[in-house]
Amino acid sequence: MNKVFRSKTIAEIASNKQNISVFFIIVFCMVALFSMFISPQLYQWNIHEGDIALKDVYAPYDFTYFWEIDKEKTQLSKEAVAKRVPYYLWTDKVLEEDTVSEIGRFFDVLSAEKEQTLPIIDKVNNLKDIADGKISDKNIKILLEYNNSGELREKTIRVLNDVLKIGYLSSENYAYLKEKGVTKVSLSSEEPGEPVELNLSDLLEQGNIQERIETFAETQFGSDRKIRQAVSSVLSALIVPSLRLDEKKTESEKLETEKNVEPIYRRWEVKKNELIVEKGKRVNARHITQVSQLRRVFRPGLTPSFFIGVVVLFFLLWMIVSIFMSFTQKKHFLTYTKNIVIILLNLLFIIVVADFIMRSPQPTYFVPMAGMAMIITLLVNFNAAFICAVIMSLLISLLMGGGSEVMLVLLTGSAVGMFAVKGARRRMQILWAGLLAGLAKFAAIACIGLINSMELDFFIHDGLWGIASGVLSGFIVMGLLPVFEYFFKVPTNISLLELSDLNHPLLKRLAMEAPGTYHHSIMVGNLAESACDAIGANSLLARVGAYYHDIGKMSKAEYFTENEMTSGSKHANLAPSMSALIIAKHVKEGEELAKKFKLNTKIIDFITQHHGDSLIFYFYQKAVQKAKEPGVLKEDNFRYPGPKPQTKESAIVLLADSVEASSRTLDDPTPASIRNLVKKIINNKFIDGQLDSCDLTLKDMHEIADSFVRVLTGVFHTHLDYPEDIKKSSNGTVKNGTDKLHKPKQKKKD
Repeated sequence: MNKVFRSKTIAEIASNKQNISVFFIIVFCMVALFSMFISPQLYQWNIHEGDIALKDVYAPYDFTYFWEIDKEKTQLSKEAVAKRVPYYLWTDKVLEEDTVSEIGRFFDVLSAEKEQTLPIIDKVNNLKDIADGKISDKNIKILLEYNNSGELREKTIRVLNDVLKIGYLSSENYAYLKEKGVTKVSLSSEEPGEPVELNLSDLLEQGNIQERIETFAETQFGSDRKIRQAVSSVLSALIVPSLRLDEKKTESEKLETEKNVEPIYRRWEVKKNELIVEKGKRVNARHITQVSQLRRVFRPGLTPSFFIGVVVLFFLLWMIVSIFMSFTQKKHFLTYTKNIVIILLNLLFIIVVADFIMRSPQPTYFVPMAGMAMIITLLVNFNAAFICAVIMSLLISLLMGGGSEVMLVLLTGSAVGMFAVKGARRRMQILWAGLLAGLAKFAAIACIGLINSMELDFFIHDGLWGIASGVLSGFIVMGLLPVFEYFFKVPTNISLLELSDLNHPLLKRLAMEAPGTYHHSIMVGNLAESACDAIGANSLLARVGAYYHDIGKMSKAEYFTENEMTSGSKHANLAPSMSALIIAKHVKEGEELAKKFKLNTKIIDFITQHHGDSLIFYFYQKAVQKAKEPGVLKEDNFRYPGPKPQTKESAIVLLADSVEASSRTLDDPTPASIRNLVKKIINNKFIDGQLDSCDLTLKDMHEIADSFVRVLTGVFHTHLDYPEDIKKSSNGTVKNGTDKLHKPKQKKKD
């Protein structure tokens, strides 16, 4: 039981139109993804240095690559990097210790002199001798007058240590570094740890030593400016530059840094259609670089990022299509499986063609996008063709590097081609549509050239390729359209015109075997065509469908009123149920005959739907009158098999069929009586539910009624009374001199 249920469920899923459509879409996406990873010219791209090129390789688009080291730029880059290397300095610790000792000795003498009873001038001179006269008398006196000599010595040594932490550079070395443009220095010492990096301006030198020492002294002596100046004068006089230049280490670091600088290569530009590798030539390293650049940009390969990006791209494009179609289709577009397959095949075709063209010497504008758009317009509809043109133009422009000009040209040509081919009834119109699409491409290319101030060569070269693309699109449509029509059984105006030829074998047979039905069908076709024109439906499809809708009557033509001659009705001796069966059977027989002659399925729909499942009223009423128990009669036995009309065109043929047959029973076909008859029939069909499955609106039905009245009024127009016409004939006369033979027999139509 479970197995039966599962198999039934799978069968239901597989037969669901939406599921089938989704399956085809998934297959298309997989094939399209695969085509983006597999290049048609991979064999010629899989080359190595020293190989012989098997064919010419052209650049499919503009790109740049880097080849040969630019020595000048590389050297400038190295010099720039070398300048950023800090200049290494080292500290002479022995000299610093001697400085500390010398300053300590100075303050020892200061303390000793302070205890002496010598005159102040002698004390000052003794201390000046120690400093070689570099300290002023004023500052020495300030130091001698300081209350606590020990504290003075200790604080001064602290200031000295702060100074030595920064470093003191001689004026000559400082000027040397400034001249070399050094801005950063690195101080290294014998103590473990990383070198300290400083700005050159942070170091102490003779130009700023005293001012900087006074700043450091502020932390020890506070706001006592006199003692700060005295201490700074002593330290600046006795301190000796202890920083030394480390030329060797600096040069070594510069050389090491320059080694790590990547060489700068020359940037070369390749234009679209430029020959990269010539057939028969030996492949060199430069060729490999160019081809590798093409691989990297155009086909980066099966990398996770590229794969994810393409999948997301396809998802976004599908989202755009779904949103657009949901607003333009009254029914869910996934139910139109045949249309979806036609669209997907055209998209796949244009992807493959575009891939070859992008790798050929021709410009991308040569992609025959208009051909795809025109085929979809003719086989599906304009809305589907337009969104496909937008999506494919966007996709190809992205593959080309995102150039908006490519999308503009392709979309312009496609839009003009679709508009020009819409409603085409002759194959020559397709070629004209292709030419117009090419001219539109030329205009778009000229627009791009003018905006970008391109040379005349651009207009001639790319513009002519654009025109050639449109012409090629026309020929592609001419070649592929019959193939799609045959395999998918989709009629176009061109094939419908071929079917409308009255010399078609079926129509010739109908004229010979059922002449009344033949003329009835022609009349129904005229009515249907007029009604379709009034509401914007496909008038040609309706007219051709009307021509063939009653071909099933040929097998028993004499059983239908319009074919009765003088022998009387064949139904006189038949039971009503048998008559109804014969009448209803012409639908099934017409369908079988149409399939035998391989008529298009849309034409067959007119045969099966032109009566819907309406009641064969005349024979039903006759059966009710004869039946002893009317309640036993089943109304379904007197109905046509259906289905009800599914499209506007088939519904119009149903109405036209009933109106034309009933109009022949009018005794006095005046405009008023014709209008009343038409309205009555349309209302009856509407009430009976025969129009429930199509998209006709009440406004449409009003327009249809008006068109029927116009046509029938023209058919049943009255003549003026001419004197010679007012004669007694053997058959009698009628009003206005019209012979009785002109009046239709008042017989019930099936």
